[in-house]
Amino acid sequence: MTAKSDIQSPGQKLHLLRLSVGWSEQECAYRLTLEANELITTNAWTSWEQSGVNDVQSRDIYRLADPICKLFATDKNWLLDSTTPATPSAKILPLKK
Repeated sequence: MTAKSDIQSPGQKLHLLRLSVGWSEQECAYRLTLEANELITTNAWTSWEQSGVNDVQSRDIYRLADPICKLFATDKNWLLDSTTPATPSAKILPLKK
C-alpha cells in the first residue's frame, strides 16, 4: 500500500465502510454491480480496498464514487478527500497483496 499511514486513502475508507455494514467483499462487488450497472469483480473490490492515494486502482473508486456513495449512504467529498486523518483510536493494518 502506498498511502501514508497518517491519512486515509479512499480505498481504506471503502474498507472501513464495508466493515461497518458487515458485508463481504463479494457482497459489495455484487451490490455495486447492480447499482452501477457495471460488472464489478470481487478481485477488483479487494484491490480498491488495498489501494493507496495515488495507486492506479483508486481511479475506479473516483470514477464510481456516485454509486459507491449511494450504496453506503455516505458523502462523496468525504470518500474522495485524501487528507482525512486516520482515526487515532483505530489501527489500520496493511493488507497483503
